[in-house]
Amino acid sequence: MDIFVSIANSIADIAIILVNNRLASDSFLAATSFASIVLIISLHIRGYKLDWPKRLIKSVGANIAFLWGNLLFAPAVFVSADYVRHAYDAINLPHVDVNFWSSVPAWILVPFAVFCFDFANYWNHRLMHRSWLWPIHAIHHSDPELNAMTTYRVHFLEPLVMSISYILLLSWLGFPTDVMGVGAIFVTLHNMYVHINVDWNHGPFKYVIASPRMHQWHHADLPKAYGKNLANVFPIFDVAFGTYYVPGPCKEAFGVQGAPENDVVKLTLFPFAEWGRMVWRSVRPSQNAILVSEPDQLDTKKHRAVEPDASVANS
Repeated sequence: MDIFVSIANSIADIAIILVNNRLASDSFLAATSFASIVLIISLHIRGYKLDWPKRLIKSVGANIAFLWGNLLFAPAVFVSADYVRHAYDAINLPHVDVNFWSSVPAWILVPFAVFCFDFANYWNHRLMHRSWLWPIHAIHHSDPELNAMTTYRVHFLEPLVMSISYILLLSWLGFPTDVMGVGAIFVTLHNMYVHINVDWNHGPFKYVIASPRMHQWHHADLPKAYGKNLANVFPIFDVAFGTYYVPGPCKEAFGVQGAPENDVVKLTLFPFAEWGRMVWRSVRPSQNAILVSEPDQLDTKKHRAVEPDASVANS
């Protein structure tokens, strides 16, 4: 009995540390300030009436639950990513010394670091729109009402996938920690911005920095939009790799058919259930025949249960 009590106390101590670290982080402070500004503007537009749609309230509540609930899995994610980092370091690949960047002005280095980060993010995002990783990323796309807090609707396994991609693609650059910290604040705020449900397109700057309209098409429940607009910050990556898709204002519905909308527990279990279905399909000859002969039809019937990548979406 004492062992269980000790384990429970250790878990509680870890949880307190994680919560305190998040509350004290500059990124969280900036995100909270941004969300507060959005809330005040929304209240002003509505004449300070608390008349938000019930589905939007449920959506924001689920997003906040993911923000804090994922802390339960943070230690496991950290340990797993750290194991990958040690394995990567053991290879002893050539890398840029951190002192190399000391002579580069911050106003040049921070945007460059964000550009590199977004390049890595483009490819891990594209990977997460492929069949076996899509059930993880589908949780983010399950939000039926885009809002600033949709940024935090991610399955606890998604940060692990992203961390591994950063280790493999960015570690060798040796960016200083403080530079990455400033860059992370900008990326977080911009990510919250593009999830606001407003039709802003940035006019002549639409290819310079991602807009809410661009990202709405990324979330659109429309086969032509699947696997499109994968860059989080710089649309130039989508333009360069053929995944840019903004035909005009987005009037399409959001969400993932077949996935729970705002049930946090069911959404957390969704990837495991979906993987089970995928394995079951793979061992059933009759279902294999359907998967081989009619992939597009199957994908369309069950919205992104196995999402095609950009090349399939283009065809």
